[in-house]
Amino acid sequence: MVDAEYLSFRYPDKTSDVLTNLTLRLTKGRTLITGASGSGKSTLFCLMNRLYPDNCDGIVTGRLHLFDRSYDTYEAGEVNRRVGTVFQDPDSQFVMQTVEEELIFTLENFAVARDEMMDRVTQMLEALQLTDYRHRNIHDLSGGEKQQVAVACALIGRPEWLLLDEPLAHLDPETAHYFVRWLDDIAETINIVVIEHRPYIWGDFFDRQVKLVNGRIDYDGPFIVRPDYVFSPIRTERGKEFLFHIPKCERKTFHLAASKMKVAKGDLIAVLGRNGSGKSTWLRSLAREYHEVGLVPQSPAHLFVTSDVTHELSYGHNRPIEDILMRLGLGSMRDHHPLSLSHGQKRRLAIGVMMLSNKRLIAFDEPTAGQDEVSLRALYDLMAERVRAGHTVLFVTHDLSFARIANTYYLMCDGNLSGPYDPSLWDDPGLLRSHGLLMEES
Repeated sequence: MVDAEYLSFRYPDKTSDVLTNLTLRLTKGRTLITGASGSGKSTLFCLMNRLYPDNCDGIVTGRLHLFDRSYDTYEAGEVNRRVGTVFQDPDSQFVMQTVEEELIFTLENFAVARDEMMDRVTQMLEALQLTDYRHRNIHDLSGGEKQQVAVACALIGRPEWLLLDEPLAHLDPETAHYFVRWLDDIAETINIVVIEHRPYIWGDFFDRQVKLVNGRIDYDGPFIVRPDYVFSPIRTERGKEFLFHIPKCERKTFHLAASKMKVAKGDLIAVLGRNGSGKSTWLRSLAREYHEVGLVPQSPAHLFVTSDVTHELSYGHNRPIEDILMRLGLGSMRDHHPLSLSHGQKRRLAIGVMMLSNKRLIAFDEPTAGQDEVSLRALYDLMAERVRAGHTVLFVTHDLSFARIANTYYLMCDGNLSGPYDPSLWDDPGLLRSHGLLMEES
């Protein structure tokens, strides 16, 4: 699929390359691409499917062949008949209102006969266990559900290669385990390339690894899938005064019951549950109801209001930003436009903005998505400092390793929030399994 020699890539108006002197051949099979956040992984993907350089006026040097042809000999969209791509932020891929319409739109672009379309839509939805979503509005779906729909859209064109950028980042453990098993079943008929920060979830799925370090391929060391990161609980003293007593609330067709949730100073709260259980909807309603709540959503770019990282962090206050800037690994990006950052960097910038706010409670929706270990450790330290200073942090996550830092837990199931639970929650496999938090045993 890919044959590159001394390949370099630079974004317009930038003085340094994002990718530097890459020599790479991708042949049939299953390839894992790893590397720190901002190391060039997603940029490499966009060269593989020829989204770049045309869509960003980027500068390519060296040799890049796709399917034994130079990349610059392809017409727009030609490669995408053979390569399906799922990006880290699935919202960026959707153009239609419902799931069925989005799948049909993809088939129309491939000039599939009309009498064949509906059968292919049905088959794809059944294969991914998404039949119940067929007529759902895409923008009403959870982040994990959107990601599954994006995979369906990528596969329905029957490509030879499938590129997946952090496909498990928004999936609950149960769904992630099923998804990997399902991909394993279909891998005989399609070649797969995956960007992943936490390959341990995939087990022995991959044939080979490509590791990027600062835009270059690191050839040192054998391919070893390391175990998951380990995080210890953050010890903090919980205040006696309640900041919020969250009442029962109704939101459109979603019934959100949280009649017993009390939030105090020093609380570090994790909200867990399956995809589509209502966590993000509840979190948004919480931010609307209480102006003291600052929310970093799953798509953090929606928060940005300025034209560079420095001004974004300093917007609306006079507090020093240098410490946050460096600890979140954004020092070299201080003059960059927020929307030019990688997905992981955008999330860290949004986290930094909220950490510098005066909000009494900071809420994060999937704060660990797209983050490498260094970034996760920085987030851990910032949360610890916040709650030990008497503030409150609440986060929704599918990352069960990171979730163990909390001192209080709530579980969401079908729009109903139960809790609070203390850390002994992790010793109750029945409760965890009933909320999709325990991977099904093979």
